[in-house]
Amino acid sequence: MPGLFQRLFSPRWRHKDPAVRAQAASQLSPDELDTLRRLALDESAHVRQAALARVQDLDPLFQWHSQSPSEESFQRLVDLLGGRVSPSPDLNTRLATVEALQDLALVDALISHGDNLTLRLSALARIDDEDRLIHHACENGITAVRHAAAERVTSPEGLALLIKQARRDKQVARLARERLASLRADAEQQSREEAEREKLLETLEAQAHRPWEPMFEARLKHWIKGWETLTGNADDTQRARFDAAVTRCRQRVAEHEHQHREIERVKREKSEAQTTREGILDALDQALKIALEAERLTPEVLQALQGKWHLQEERWQSISDHYGVSEAFQQRYLALDHRAQSIWQAWERLQAEAPALRACLKGEQPLSPVLDRLAWPDELPPTELVLDAQRQAAADQRGADAENAAKDESRWPDEEVEAQLEALTQELDQGRYRPASQLHRHIRQYLETSDQRLTPAHDQRYKQQTARLAELRDWRGFAAAPKREALLAAIEALAEARERSDGERHRHHQQLIREWRQLGDAAATRELAQRFRAASEALHDQLANWEAELESREQDNLAAREALCEQLEALLANPSADADPDGLRKVRDAAQEQWDHHWPVPRRQAASTGRRYARLRRQLQSLIDERAGDVAGHKRDLVEQARRLAEDSTPASQRAEQAKSLQQRWRELGRAPKGIEQTLWRQFRSHCDDIFAARDAARGEQQSRQQQRFDDMQALIDRVDAWQPNSAGERDVLDAALAEAQRLAPLPRSRRSEGMEKRWQGIVHAREITLDRLALVEEAKQWPDYRHWMRQSLQDELDTRQLAGDLRQAIESRNELQSPAQAEETLQRCLVQLALLAGDAIPEALEPLRLEVQVARLNDALGRPPTPPEELRQTLLRLMATAPLTMEIWERYEPAFDGVMAHLGQNGRHHDAKAIDSV
Repeated sequence: MPGLFQRLFSPRWRHKDPAVRAQAASQLSPDELDTLRRLALDESAHVRQAALARVQDLDPLFQWHSQSPSEESFQRLVDLLGGRVSPSPDLNTRLATVEALQDLALVDALISHGDNLTLRLSALARIDDEDRLIHHACENGITAVRHAAAERVTSPEGLALLIKQARRDKQVARLARERLASLRADAEQQSREEAEREKLLETLEAQAHRPWEPMFEARLKHWIKGWETLTGNADDTQRARFDAAVTRCRQRVAEHEHQHREIERVKREKSEAQTTREGILDALDQALKIALEAERLTPEVLQALQGKWHLQEERWQSISDHYGVSEAFQQRYLALDHRAQSIWQAWERLQAEAPALRACLKGEQPLSPVLDRLAWPDELPPTELVLDAQRQAAADQRGADAENAAKDESRWPDEEVEAQLEALTQELDQGRYRPASQLHRHIRQYLETSDQRLTPAHDQRYKQQTARLAELRDWRGFAAAPKREALLAAIEALAEARERSDGERHRHHQQLIREWRQLGDAAATRELAQRFRAASEALHDQLANWEAELESREQDNLAAREALCEQLEALLANPSADADPDGLRKVRDAAQEQWDHHWPVPRRQAASTGRRYARLRRQLQSLIDERAGDVAGHKRDLVEQARRLAEDSTPASQRAEQAKSLQQRWRELGRAPKGIEQTLWRQFRSHCDDIFAARDAARGEQQSRQQQRFDDMQALIDRVDAWQPNSAGERDVLDAALAEAQRLAPLPRSRRSEGMEKRWQGIVHAREITLDRLALVEEAKQWPDYRHWMRQSLQDELDTRQLAGDLRQAIESRNELQSPAQAEETLQRCLVQLALLAGDAIPEALEPLRLEVQVARLNDALGRPPTPPEELRQTLLRLMATAPLTMEIWERYEPAFDGVMAHLGQNGRHHDAKAIDSV
């Protein structure tokens, strides 16, 4: 009954018949989602289709389809999203849903079956697979979709496939052909650009290592422009290569430009130095001409010459220190200096002979000897004193000549009258009033005393010169009068100008005095002279304190300058033998600085002290030039030594050390003249660079050899590490490897060599252990022979002649004096030692012998410890030498020996102790 009621009252969608369930599903409300979900999972496709057809909302459909996909749920989603059923969601909802879809199969179905072009294009935008795009470009029923899909096919393979399959739409095929042709053209263009870029890069990289040529920079600019047209598809590696190559080329250009600038700078400096030397010599020559062409040699002219000379001399010394000087220029300079020295020497003689000349002019002593001592140069203009003396001497000479002639003849001949008138004419032409006046007076007095009548020509000329003399006298007075009045007004105003500084008033006062004296006796009156003298004395009284202070300071400066000259004289009298030019140059510059600092000095001593200092400075400069020349000679020797050292065949490291010592000597020598210094330094540095380059090359070769040794040693280590010996007879391989390692040793000390040494020792140790183990195994495998020989020896059936020497000797050396107990103990010791060698356990009965056997093994190892094969051989020989033994004792221990030797014969060591425990 319960089952019947259940069948009668249960919902129809739970009916067993699928057709009933399908009919019930088609009648359900869209809001009954739980029931529809169950039916959507029904086993009947017809029921699932009916249930899904009632669902209008997309969210539950997506949820059910993701949990249990089926063809019906997929088709229902396509119908709803594609708008193929009514009602369907609005277009905006469907577009938003399509943009969020992750099921590509559903998207693919919407592209083919959507009811709206926008929907299909939106779904197409979700497809990235080129094969699906090709499918839709060929098979889709809407032209716009086919074209949109074809537009997204970009690969050459896809376009080629699209051309083959697009039979339905010729426009798609044409579009694919055009794009494929464009891609191929672009690929060819890219290939050509790639080849051109690679060629351009190779050219640039090669250009960076080529020698400089005039078109280097122009070609570089051309290649850079060419690269700019090819940079569209250049990768980062190519761009880096281009940047590196261009950087190297530009470095070459910069180096060339720097070198060219240096050469031009040197040429320019040499040319400027040449021009400066020419200018200095011209300035000196011009200064001499000015001094020699002056009408009178005055202290002012000499001081101006000395100032110009001192300035140009300093410039000449500076140029000589920096650039040296050629022989021709030096000769010209010395010639000009000689002329200047003759002027200063004549001035010094004049200062010494001035009192004598004045005394001669007063008639106190004869004039000729004084003029002979003075020896005034003909080219040098005379001073007023010298000119007066010369005129007086000439007049005396003419007077003497006249007196002598008067004795012979009472009248002048016409030639003498002509000479006198010619001399008068020359004096007037030169505007020298005083000598012309004296000569005219001499002629007039002669004519008056001798009553000689001149010829008409001479008389007319005499009258003309008399008129010129009167005119010159009137002109001097006319020109000098305003000047004297102006000087008088200026000095009287200066005496009243107390607001001006004492120094300025003193300099102005001295200048006015010099100008007043230069006027001589032109327009001179007693009244003007007294007024000028009174104003000058008033100024002297006003400036007495300042002048006294100035005089004191001048005296101090003079004393300092004289002390400086004495120091230079002492230095030049005994120059230090080890004084280098640089030290002397410092002394010269310091002396010049001190000389300039101690100024002003008294005017009277200024010229003589200045000439003294100038002479000492020239001597010091000569000493500097001499020492610099010596330094240049020594440095030439160093250059020659460096050249020979660069060409020598001794090891580069030794030559480099010698070059360092040469460089140290170069620094200790000091500087030669700058021009020579630079030339020698370039040569010396070039040779040193060659030496150090050879050292670096040798170091590179040594490092290469060391690296090769490292590589050989590494290869040996790897080879020995990979080698696994299979028998003890392969020990010669290890010995050969050790010999090769000995040949490569010692390696250069480094962390790498230490690591290689540790690894090598470890590998060698491991291989020695392996070889010893193999030798131990091979030796242990001979145990059956030993056991056979032991049995025969116990039965007195052993023929020792067939045995090896050490075995025969061991058997023949048996000590029969031992007791059977002692022999058994020796047998036990051998068994314990073999057990220790095999690493087996020792039975409790023999455990007391362990310590004794171990101590004996340690004592045997105090020298060179035996290897395991040697120890096994020694133990077996001792076993064969054990006597007296009986067959009964041997048979009791024989199984234990068999077990230990079997273990040794298998792996060399074993940890099983069953065989020994059987004793």
